Amino acid sequence: MEVNMATDTRRWGFSASNRYARRNAEAEIANLEKALSAGGMYSIFAQTYWRRRLYEIHATPGLPLPQRLKLEKLLTVLESHEKQDG
Repeated sequence: MEVNMATDTRRWGFSASNRYARRNAEAEIANLEKALSAGGMYSIFAQTYWRRRLYEIHATPGLPLPQRLKLEKLLTVLESHEKQDG
């Protein structure tokens, strides 16, 4: 299932107040990369929590393309884990 994060961000209805600051985006992405590693996928947080964080960061205005691509890659990792669990 291919996901368009820009469209889905609107569907999730994020307001500007929920968005991450662009200056913090790289640190947030690094945290997500750690959290979504093999061990972190099965943490106490539900996969919907991780998905929501990915979409919130993706909705950051002015986020550079390399960071958007990292987020989309993380979404692919999350989806593959969901398929394995499902």
